[in-house]
Amino acid sequence: MERSVSQIFRLVALIGLILLLFSVFLEWYSVQIYDFNNDLVVSWSYYFLTEWQTPFSSSSILNSIMRPDNATIPVVINYIIICGILASSYVILVKNIDNAEAIKNYMKFAYINIFLVLLVGYYVIISPILYLVPNEFYFPFLSVRNYELELLYVYAVGPGYILQLISFPLIFPYSIFYYRTVSAFIQKEREPEKIVQKIIENSQELIDLDKYIAEEELQSKLDTRLSERDAESLLITFVEGKK
Repeated sequence: MERSVSQIFRLVALIGLILLLFSVFLEWYSVQIYDFNNDLVVSWSYYFLTEWQTPFSSSSILNSIMRPDNATIPVVINYIIICGILASSYVILVKNIDNAEAIKNYMKFAYINIFLVLLVGYYVIISPILYLVPNEFYFPFLSVRNYELELLYVYAVGPGYILQLISFPLIFPYSIFYYRTVSAFIQKEREPEKIVQKIIENSQELIDLDKYIAEEELQSKLDTRLSERDAESLLITFVEGKK
């Protein structure tokens, strides 16, 4: 039963990785402006690898003026998600924990999956908050009419973002399952070591207790002997005083 669940999670995660890989090359967000004759006058689309792109030439003055600012995150960091997708795909296809013999060595692969989940979560949740909202880009989509300029502003997330949003819940379960399985195996393997360590600690406590008892007995005997000597000394002093 557990293996079948693992296989389902694995298949779903693989589908999520395929969608995620496609999302990197698709439009992530778009800003378009139409005049009241429904003619497109401004069009900018954001892509992970190339940032803002437009179908218009540089001779379009209005389009050039309305070009959005680039994201504060360097584009090179966006390539990390491609590396994460490829690495996670390798883990799913090659480093399968169902037939693994040395699962304790698979923790580094579990971290790769978790890293990708966090990275996708950042792009899906955090990035819109840090970039789109401060730049007054409406999210996820909105049409705004400016009657003074006679323009229609259209803001919308693209298919790239939508695929990322879909892929996140697809890769999340297997990543957590993979990590928890490896972690549980390592903890179980460490139990005998903990038992042995506990026995050693208890033995050490018994040794310390025996040593403490022996020291107390020795001190008691010394005190007894000292008391006897004091009593004998007092008796001799008393007898000599009588003489």
